Amino acid sequence: MARLVIHGGQVVDPASGLSQPRDLIIEGNRIKNLCASSSPAAARQDGDRRIDASGQLVLPGLIDLHVHLREPGQTEAETVASGTRAAAAGGFTTVVCMPNTNPVLDSPAGLARLMSVIDRQALVRVLPAAALSVELKGRRLTPIGDLAAGGAAALSDDGLGTARSSVLAAALRQAADCGLPVLVHCEDRRMTRGGVATIGPVAKKLKLPGIPAAAETEATRRALNQVRHAGGRLHVQHVSTRGALAAVRRAKLSGLPVTCEVTPHHLVLTADRISQALVSGKPDPNLKMNPPLRSERDRAALLEGLKDGTVDAIASDHAPHTRRAKARGFIDAPFGVTGLETTLGLVLGLVADGELSLERAVGLLTCGPARVLGIDSGKLNPGSPADVVVVDPDTEWKVVPSRMRSLSGNTAFGGWTLRGRVSWTIVAGEIVHGS
Repeated sequence: MARLVIHGGQVVDPASGLSQPRDLIIEGNRIKNLCASSSPAAARQDGDRRIDASGQLVLPGLIDLHVHLREPGQTEAETVASGTRAAAAGGFTTVVCMPNTNPVLDSPAGLARLMSVIDRQALVRVLPAAALSVELKGRRLTPIGDLAAGGAAALSDDGLGTARSSVLAAALRQAADCGLPVLVHCEDRRMTRGGVATIGPVAKKLKLPGIPAAAETEATRRALNQVRHAGGRLHVQHVSTRGALAAVRRAKLSGLPVTCEVTPHHLVLTADRISQALVSGKPDPNLKMNPPLRSERDRAALLEGLKDGTVDAIASDHAPHTRRAKARGFIDAPFGVTGLETTLGLVLGLVADGELSLERAVGLLTCGPARVLGIDSGKLNPGSPADVVVVDPDTEWKVVPSRMRSLSGNTAFGGWTLRGRVSWTIVAGEIVHGS
């Protein structure tokens, strides 16, 4: 069997604690071996394909727990093909796609149609999260058992939040029977209706309708309370406030099976950015996301949560929208920013700034999300799936929206210079990005 040998790189595998120069040998779709370059196992063989990773990092393929691929129904903004092309360019070998499509991914038939598209068009592994409730209305459960049997990797109410606590409790119980995590968007919509930016000095100055931080914090506390009574595995999506993070920390310390994610934009931006980056004197709609940008105190709390282990994963919340949709202005434009192609560079920026160790940063993008999903991925052990990314940590590149692989360019980081560029992305032993 022909081998793919990645030689000369620094292998960083937080799942095993390895951070050393190693040659990585792939046979078929599995990792065969990790060895020193001087080892006989690394010697060139007839038929080998070889990647020179000298001076570069060799990491487990990144895993993104929170991606909107917009298929079906919104394919002018993104498709499975374009979204997974962007994922591969960003170093992601597995993505979890959200169910708030049109129609909502709430039926076995709809899931089967999406799985067919994934099989034909996806460059990376795509794990669909099926809807928790019918049409995401939070009133009636979807057929969870049938969706799990059809390939759903998780349940989620992302985009809206579960309206009724009793429905969330029932979903947690049924999902536990199927071995699925429940991914929750914690937002009390009674408190956020009409709002577009966090209540505070920036919203007041720019006369933007406000969203209270308490809307996330209180909804998070209620969701955690359901886990205490119903059981199951709860994962809190895009935590952005210090109050919500504190609630998750307390729940973990009490032994609840709870995990959480944060986004890169909430780690590097605050609400002040909205007033600093005006376009023609008006706030830039590319800085409008849900949850909205928060205060510096919230951002600092999230960084602390990365360091102390409260946060399990960094997820992009890749939410593409067309230029036409975002051109409606800050108040009327849809929430959301892209993130698949910028996440790794932003996280490596935190490493360069001394906010995170490299090993912790890589873990939050690999074995951390793998544990949330309960999948055999995010590691480089012999026998593991051959999902690998090679990264040049020193290469700087400029974020140019028109050059992104995503169909949409609604990034919050247009014009930024990021450090750390993906050289090769490998899925199941096959190169899907790079020369």
